[in-house]
Amino acid sequence: MAKVVKRKLPNFEIVTNKKAPPRKTNPKSFWRDLIGSMSAGDWFVLDKKDKMRACVSVGKYARGRYSLYQHPELENKYVCTITK
Repeated sequence: MAKVVKRKLPNFEIVTNKKAPPRKTNPKSFWRDLIGSMSAGDWFVLDKKDKMRACVSVGKYARGRYSLYQHPELENKYVCTITK
């Protein structure tokens, strides 16, 4: 039989009488802003070295409404098109 180890959680003080301190990090996303500003039919060209990063990012912010394919004329270039 496995032994269960119980951990005691630290006590947190919940502050309700003042505003939270400002963030030090910036919650902006280049890809979210780029894809959010695009509409159906908009497209851009990217290099082969940026393909995987773009594929993951575009897939996150435009899931199911984009197409990524190799450029028919330019070598080592890809086209990303917003379809819906």
